[in-house]
Amino acid sequence: MFRTLIRPLQSARIIQIPIRTTVVVERVHPLTKLRPGENIYDYSKYKYTDFQYRIIRDTDTEKWGNIDVILTEYVEGVGYKGEIVNIPREMAYRELLPAQLALYPTPENIALFEEERKLLVDRPQISPFVMKCRDYLKSIVLQIPINLKSKEWSLTKDNIRIALRRINVMCDEDAIILEDGSINQDTYKLGEEFNVILKINPLVEVSIKCVIVPVDKAKLWDEYQLSKRRPKT
Repeated sequence: MFRTLIRPLQSARIIQIPIRTTVVVERVHPLTKLRPGENIYDYSKYKYTDFQYRIIRDTDTEKWGNIDVILTEYVEGVGYKGEIVNIPREMAYRELLPAQLALYPTPENIALFEEERKLLVDRPQISPFVMKCRDYLKSIVLQIPINLKSKEWSLTKDNIRIALRRINVMCDEDAIILEDGSINQDTYKLGEEFNVILKINPLVEVSIKCVIVPVDKAKLWDEYQLSKRRPKT
């Protein structure tokens, strides 16, 4: 049992990424004056107060800001190969540059990707926020409230649009791909998940997992009337 615990530890690798930083300090007390001819490197002649410093600036705690890099490969949510992008320094120093996914945009490095940069003119540009929105919608289960007490009900694009608006995602009904009447009281079982296609833009679309949640309209109306009667604080 002891050996099985040790073996994974022996194969573990620690990768150290050097980070350049600068700390500017000043002395708290004036330096002790030495007599002419005394060795300035003889630290026994100094007081402990001579080694007390006050930090004026620490670049490791400051905001790093952004930096321009040229991508050597396609990075999802960042850009294409050969593209010069402006990204946070923390992302560049800790992720892209150590993995050689990006280089500094020197004239030599730009010349290496001259052919790829010519292709970027005709390539459609996709915003990083579009990819983040797609990843977010892929990770959720959208709850669509439907009044199941109605004898005949069917899921419409308007129901999906309202459910998306409840999670602060605004879209038009034209962006929702759903066959009208495909999900109704006869084809749907309570708790069953289904997928709906949403077109974020003409180039990117996402499949969203959805589930129908029963809701009582009469109960919601009563709660709405009660909320209006409550005194505002």
